[in-house]
Amino acid sequence: MRSKEISIVNMGDINYLAGAFKKAEEEKKLSIVYLGGSITQGCNATTEDKRYVDLSAQWWKRTFKDAETSYFNAGIGATTSQYGAARAEEHVLSKKPDVVFVEFSVNDEGSVKFMETYESLVRRLLSDENVKAVVLINNLFYDTGVNAQGVHNAVGKHYSLPIVSVRDYVYPQITEGLIDPKEYTDDMLHPTDIGHALIAELICGLLEKEYEVYKNTESFTGKPELPPKLTRCRYEDAVILNNKNSAPKLSGFTADTHLSEYLSDPFKNGWTASKKGDSITFEVSGSIIMIQWRKTIKQPAPVAYAVIDGDEKSKVRLDANFDETWGDLCCLTTLTDKADGSRPHTLTITIDTEGQASDFMLVSVICSDKG
Repeated sequence: MRSKEISIVNMGDINYLAGAFKKAEEEKKLSIVYLGGSITQGCNATTEDKRYVDLSAQWWKRTFKDAETSYFNAGIGATTSQYGAARAEEHVLSKKPDVVFVEFSVNDEGSVKFMETYESLVRRLLSDENVKAVVLINNLFYDTGVNAQGVHNAVGKHYSLPIVSVRDYVYPQITEGLIDPKEYTDDMLHPTDIGHALIAELICGLLEKEYEVYKNTESFTGKPELPPKLTRCRYEDAVILNNKNSAPKLSGFTADTHLSEYLSDPFKNGWTASKKGDSITFEVSGSIIMIQWRKTIKQPAPVAYAVIDGDEKSKVRLDANFDETWGDLCCLTTLTDKADGSRPHTLTITIDTEGQASDFMLVSVICSDKG
């Protein structure tokens, strides 16, 4: 077996985590948030205490025994950093975290688009006065080694952030026959209890090395200033509109008011409709306009169209029939990323084909790049 230190892609600037270490030592208090997809949520762990989130959070409790340490799991399955940037305020920054762990490397693609959404998220987190450090985690598809760490780590290194790559430790050993991936995952993506334990161990290995450097450093300069942007970071100011904070014009659509106990349930606080001609209209601002909506296995489901500023030629088809069987999917669809951000826009979603088995659900509208 290779040294687990191979997983440490970047130690980063010690002044980030030093702020968290100092607070734990001096103020005896620390808040941590984990933001990511289904792996962070804990998919395939047999119990909550065996998730990598819970296991790695214990490092802080062991290291700073006198400190009051809290942690929050903000993982939502099948989500990317594009949605992560939009929900950063409500799901992360509202908790006033000192440290944020970010894990989207198997949900994002290694593209220019996701480099921008990821950097937008990182800048939004680092800009917050409470956040002292952001730590990046690279998970992987165990059968192919595929992930988005190329673009993610380019961002992380630009901001001198600590980075842990599960891929860099595991995948070379899989290809050499030194590790059987079935020990760590049942579906080549989501970790078993053993897989979650490995992720936690690699994170704790990074934290141990960072803490060792901290203890041997005499002075610190505070959280580093943000460097110039690598990308346009147009998702940094993203805002989510749902039935809790907006009042669109409803014609047949009704607000979804069911209560959801879990953060990981995305199908809440939106609007539903089922009849042909039912519509919902928003006045929005921003050059990027996105919607979250449900594709369902309960079929036949409705088909709708989204139109911006009455431009029927550019309408976007929204077919709510999901061709998978594992469950409903919360889709994040970009309707436009070229709108005039300096003026308001009208967004209308209209049911075109009725479904007999389910309603059409609009979960939210997300706007960014307001100029």
